[in-house]
Amino acid sequence: MNLRRLREPSFTVKVGMMTLVPLILLAVVLGKSLGDGIRARALDNAEGQAALIARTTDEGRLGRAADGATSPVVRRRLDRAFRRTIATGEVSGVQLLNRRGRVVYASDPALEGSVSRAPRLLGALKGEPASGTAPAPEKPAKHASEAAEAIEVYTPVRTGSGAPAGALRVDIPAAPVEAAISSEGRRLYAILFAGLALLCLGLLRTVKAASSRLGDQAAENEHQAQRDALTGLPNRALFNRLLDQALASCPRNGQVAVLLMDLDRFKEINDTLGHYNGDLVLERVGERLRTVLREGDSVARLGGDEFAMLLPEVSASESVVNTAARVHRALEEPFTAGGLTLKIEASIGIALYPEHGEKGGTLLRSADVAMYAAKKAHTGHAVYAPDQQQYSPARLGLVGQLPRAIEQGELVLHYQPKARFSTGAIEGVEALVRWDHPQRGLLLPDEFIPVTEHTQMIRPLTIHVLETALAQVRAWEEMGLDLSVAVNLSTQILLDLCLPDEIEQMLSRVGAPPEKLVVEITESAIVYDPRRAQTVLQSLHDMGLRIMIDDFGTGYSSLVSLKQLPVSAIKIDRSFVMGMEADESDAALVKSTAQLGHNLGLEVVAEGVETPAVWNRLEELGCDFAQGYYLSKPLADEQFLRWLTAYREMFGGVVPTVADPLARPRPRLAGVGVRASAA
Repeated sequence: MNLRRLREPSFTVKVGMMTLVPLILLAVVLGKSLGDGIRARALDNAEGQAALIARTTDEGRLGRAADGATSPVVRRRLDRAFRRTIATGEVSGVQLLNRRGRVVYASDPALEGSVSRAPRLLGALKGEPASGTAPAPEKPAKHASEAAEAIEVYTPVRTGSGAPAGALRVDIPAAPVEAAISSEGRRLYAILFAGLALLCLGLLRTVKAASSRLGDQAAENEHQAQRDALTGLPNRALFNRLLDQALASCPRNGQVAVLLMDLDRFKEINDTLGHYNGDLVLERVGERLRTVLREGDSVARLGGDEFAMLLPEVSASESVVNTAARVHRALEEPFTAGGLTLKIEASIGIALYPEHGEKGGTLLRSADVAMYAAKKAHTGHAVYAPDQQQYSPARLGLVGQLPRAIEQGELVLHYQPKARFSTGAIEGVEALVRWDHPQRGLLLPDEFIPVTEHTQMIRPLTIHVLETALAQVRAWEEMGLDLSVAVNLSTQILLDLCLPDEIEQMLSRVGAPPEKLVVEITESAIVYDPRRAQTVLQSLHDMGLRIMIDDFGTGYSSLVSLKQLPVSAIKIDRSFVMGMEADESDAALVKSTAQLGHNLGLEVVAEGVETPAVWNRLEELGCDFAQGYYLSKPLADEQFLRWLTAYREMFGGVVPTVADPLARPRPRLAGVGVRASAA
């Protein structure tokens, strides 16, 4: 590229060359115009000189001489009149012609009697002087090359006020005139070319300055086109280029690492503190990332709260994991924005070349998959593994189809029953969303909910689920069924201050009693912004809704949540329930959790109940409700009604207690197969 630049002329040289050609043409045209002007002025001077000679010689005498015969006396007088002028060299010859063109007098007697038909003579006989150049007639040259040029001037001569009687031809040597023209021309040409040179230099200087400014502007534009305007970090386009260069220059058996980082729950910062403070946080995150990386590493902001890091030379995956750990430590120090102290957490996905992809796009996709896996597992960072494809960004395509799915009724609810241990009665259900996709079949929530939670579509999706569930409660009520329905709320929805008003309008529109709606929330959703979550939950509680903490025992602030929030029930996480048969410590945790709930006046629900042994043990430990495959898998509305009818007919609404769990009768319609995932 450098050799090419050396071969190619610069922009200034190109403009100079393009400017010089028209300037030279302009100089030639102006020079010719000036030369013609000088020559025309010389002819005017010659005509004036000839007219002066005619007047000083006595124009009337000349007219009479031209009109009649020239006597010796007249000749002598004319000779005397012209001798001095000819002797000084101002005039090389004089001729007096009559109207017929005959020469009646000439300073060279040999020319007398000759006849002229010169066009200039005809003009003079009409009363107008005429001039031009012609070879001097007094001394005919032997060769044409020896002929001296002269300026011949024909001046009309009159005897009175009438038409000219003839014409006086005066031959003026051309050499002095040409010399004067050359001298004047050289002077004017010097002035002209000096002016054009100055103009050209000024123009080139202006062009050079403009070229420099344009070059600087182009460099600035290129810099801005490759940089993030907020943080000054490389943008996605430049990062992709750097990644391609790193892959191309990677030595054999070498490794290149890509780290993709997404800030957790950053949207809430923007929604709560405004985009200005959110931008401040992003700037400071970018500054901290710069301090973590080595020289030669790169960090870029890909957009929103997503950052990428490129490590061109890594020895092993452990060193990349250590880099991710340093990033987490760099983010541990609280950020200050909007007068508040904020704790920023991030999820990082790691992909290595060539193990996880041989092209830049493949590596970024692998890192994206790993990042979703880290976010889902709350591990902070994760190295890509093929079994993480359930978090593939390819599922983002499903988010784009959600508006159509909601509009066309593709999203349906399945209902999983909850039974009271003491009576076996089915008192409520949990509503779990499914997507009846026209091409992919029935999709479980894990296929689209985790990705949707990070987009704006989670709100219309949740509203649709809530309204559908309430409509179902209303329909069951009209059928004489007294059932409550529980719906999960994500973090983004829980922090929406407009949610209570919207649910209140929904209840009024559908006509369902508020006490039949149970909202399930996770502890992690409460931890992020407890004050705002408490405001929303308190409003829902005041409306008559019941609040349940889902996955209880897996968060970090269970006691604080139970103390401050208007909670009516807790649901013990399935991981403890399903592990009771193999681990007594899980049974102890379930027992202590049930006792804690009862001491606080809360109902306790155990999910993941899949065997009669677990049912009996949970009842012994004091749990109030059971939910799981021992009763039924989630069922569509019509299937649920058939199951509920059969359940009540078979057990009268009661699951009897027997001493031997294995001998205990179970509903035949209990769910079998793959466990359903909660929405």
